[in-house]
Amino acid sequence: MSSFKKWAASGSAACLLLSLSVGPVFSQAAAEEKQPQAKTKAEYDAYMALYNEQAPAKKVELASKFLADHPDTEFKMFAYQMQIDSYSRLGTVDKIVETGDKFEKEFPQANANTKKFVMQRMMTAYQQKNDFAKTVEYGDKLLAIDPKDLPSLLTLSSILPERLPNEEDKKAAQLDKALTYANRAKTEIEGLQKPANITDEHWTAEKNKLLATVNSSIGLVHLNKKEYDKASQQYEISTNLTKTNPIDFYRLGIAYTFLARNMAKELNELVAAMNQAQTELQNAQDGAAKDQKEKKLLELKAKSQDSEKRFPEMRDKAIDSLAKSVFLKGVTEAQARTELERLYKSKNNNTLDGIDTLIAQAGASLKQ
Repeated sequence: MSSFKKWAASGSAACLLLSLSVGPVFSQAAAEEKQPQAKTKAEYDAYMALYNEQAPAKKVELASKFLADHPDTEFKMFAYQMQIDSYSRLGTVDKIVETGDKFEKEFPQANANTKKFVMQRMMTAYQQKNDFAKTVEYGDKLLAIDPKDLPSLLTLSSILPERLPNEEDKKAAQLDKALTYANRAKTEIEGLQKPANITDEHWTAEKNKLLATVNSSIGLVHLNKKEYDKASQQYEISTNLTKTNPIDFYRLGIAYTFLARNMAKELNELVAAMNQAQTELQNAQDGAAKDQKEKKLLELKAKSQDSEKRFPEMRDKAIDSLAKSVFLKGVTEAQARTELERLYKSKNNNTLDGIDTLIAQAGASLKQ
């Protein structure tokens, strides 16, 4: 069920988020310290060529040459930033980490916005490298600088429920931390202002992707806590906001599966309790006792009827969600199909006849 790199690879929503967050601070006027100065015309010309270059690969090349030719330059911090920004655009995660480490060692006095820019790229790079500990480390560093930093709130709320410690107390604490971050992320997303260069339709779609990520994270927290009703509510929201995530549909199906199992268990217990109540009613001697036993029996029958109704509803919702997950394929396809086939057989006299049609219909409903 792990999807540790899910947010880092979530495409346009993640790109939009980074574009809305701190950008590279390249200009001299942006520095909190005194304005850097070029020592020679050659240094100035080389820096301006680097600054004006638009192609990421060429910019990396020019930055490396600039730093090699001018090791004592006062523009070193900005050159590092341009390298990190270009490596991010190129997707060269090892180089992002390498350059970011150099930056942190050489510029501990950098201002908050500059540190945020570098650390956001470092956090994302470590997530893409599948380094959980380092991703959390940089997320925590970012939140120490800015408790409202949306990229780190989204990232940590997404990954913390994915890799849980074995100790129950530590597991509970990590889930609570994830839930806190997810709720804070939701508040920040709801307060985002639409950039002027994005259409209303595009903005709504991208914002919905971010909200879906948050609700998915909250759903996973509840799923890990075995709070299946709350988990299903959150995954219903996330799958309504974006209908293309097979992992969310799989987990929604799992939540409904457990709800159905709990309904079945409860129904069995109610049947046993009704049999006991019926026996007690038959053995009751006086009128008051009979009235009490009869009232109890009626209450149990009402609960039983409710469970009899809810069980097939939960099972059918599980089947539908799992079928959508199978249709969308992805890393959970095999798991979703296994669980889907088990539920489908339990409903259809131990046969899989018609299951492919069901999956196709579930897929078609996603386009409506």
